[in-house]
Amino acid sequence: MALGRHSDFNRLWFGQTVSNFGDKISLLALPTLAVVVLDGGALEVGVLGALRFLPFLLLAPIAGLVADRVSRRTVMIVADLGRFLALATIPLAFALDSVTMTHIFIVAGVTGCLTTFFEVSYQSWLPQLIGTENLIEGNTKLQISRSVAEAVGAGAGGALIQLLGAARAITADAFTFLVSLIALLIIRHRDVRERTEERKASAKAEMKEGMKTLFGNPVLRGLFTANVVVNLGAAMGDAILIVYAYKELNLSPGQVGAAFAVMSVFVIVGAVLSEVVSKSLSVGRLLVITAVVLGAGYILVPTGGAVGGFVGLIVVQAIIGFVSPMFDIHVLSLVQGVTPNEQMGRVSGTALSAVYGALSLGYFAGGALGEAIGLTGGLAVAGAVTIIGGLTLLSGPVAKIKEMPGGDDTAEEGSPAADEAKITA
Repeated sequence: MALGRHSDFNRLWFGQTVSNFGDKISLLALPTLAVVVLDGGALEVGVLGALRFLPFLLLAPIAGLVADRVSRRTVMIVADLGRFLALATIPLAFALDSVTMTHIFIVAGVTGCLTTFFEVSYQSWLPQLIGTENLIEGNTKLQISRSVAEAVGAGAGGALIQLLGAARAITADAFTFLVSLIALLIIRHRDVRERTEERKASAKAEMKEGMKTLFGNPVLRGLFTANVVVNLGAAMGDAILIVYAYKELNLSPGQVGAAFAVMSVFVIVGAVLSEVVSKSLSVGRLLVITAVVLGAGYILVPTGGAVGGFVGLIVVQAIIGFVSPMFDIHVLSLVQGVTPNEQMGRVSGTALSAVYGALSLGYFAGGALGEAIGLTGGLAVAGAVTIIGGLTLLSGPVAKIKEMPGGDDTAEEGSPAADEAKITA
């Protein structure tokens, strides 16, 4: 592993691993505090959920512009400090018996905004920190941390909330941002700015420049389109899946939890094996195949349920979990690999805004479809949308890419991707 002795990356990885576990605590603790302590209901929980997505949708392009104008590491440090301070106000207010629903909403909103700036800067900084040739390995390790946190963090968070109470449990999440901040402070690498004074332009001009790069580069344009459509379909499927498990398969909460736990395990397996699989299939083919298999998984949920019930659902969930991280890791790594460093923030910000917009729309559309045409039909539509997203890659150069930028033979000879995919940060 090339990054095994990369001390700066390992510091970043450690900080993000701790922070990811903390995120899962607040993801459960904030709604618990709203419902159990403040007697909130579905509306309040829904607002808290929306505050996780809306900042990305509204602020990611601005965060991208900031990431291209100032030190990305500095943005991440400020974001970690801000998230620590925001979350720390909740246990303090609880101790003073003055915590309110408005306070929780403000903290959730501030944390969501700062997370948007952190994520855009982090995705923009990684290629410069580790080099484009190490992006698959780096993104794989970071995805494994996120997947493990997803699988274990919620359960650990629930136990912590049971032991300490929701407000005090949030303290633990606050301190994970301090750990991330310290890890960033001791990283020796500094941003290298390649932009010259005469190239500096107005914010509007720089935003246009980033959009031109995103939609003018055939590889980036293809990845953007596929990623948005795949995430739209997957969000539709996820919105229907849990309802189908309860209402059509008549499963218990314990069985549904077990099925999702199995999926989480296979997400980790898929992340671990993503680099090996891409070398066997080629990067372009892997993206197409994983998107198609993911979509087929949603379509097969009713079949798996009808044939095997609980076991059938577990098998389908395992398939979905296995291919999802492979698609995500390679899309992100390719975007980072082919985007010029000085435009990485704007390209990532615009892409993240569209992806989170697709997720928001997908969850809403999935619920509406399930009500309008039934759960089985809704899953079929969700799967079809996901498959279409993957198949869009066949019309451009992405499907022909063999290796990540930095490899010896990035794309097939004579293909349009040959030059585009060799652009490095």
